[in-house]
Amino acid sequence: MNGIIKSSPENSQAIALKAYALNKLANLRKEWKYSQLGLEWAERALALNPDDDIALTSEGWALIDLGRAGEAVGVLERATRTNPGNEYAWYNLAWAQYLAENPLASSQSMNRALAINPNNPILRRGKEMMARGEIPSHLKAHKPTTS
Repeated sequence: MNGIIKSSPENSQAIALKAYALNKLANLRKEWKYSQLGLEWAERALALNPDDDIALTSEGWALIDLGRAGEAVGVLERATRTNPGNEYAWYNLAWAQYLAENPLASSQSMNRALAINPNNPILRRGKEMMARGEIPSHLKAHKPTTS
């Protein structure tokens, strides 16, 4: 991928995929510096193609992991408008809404993701976690508390 980007620095698709890969790496290694890098690469891709749903989804995912769920909601809503069939845009939107304490919208977004791919175990596990009132351990520090 780096070779493609080096030879074609205007290739927004390759840049968006690098952002996605960095977010995936952050979640696998639990090293959030990669989320910051994913965010930067997503923004770079979006500067070239503002309607790239992979870049928008990657930007939203990185914002969630960096504790900025409120910002992620708008980005991910845009991703779902750009490509309504992107199950991960809906899934990440559901988590952003959940963390922003909008359970109704979160449930609707998660159901939309599952309507696209009902057999996706990641989506199903996310819905089950939300139904139990749980969140992934790395996001617990970001969940707002109500008094």
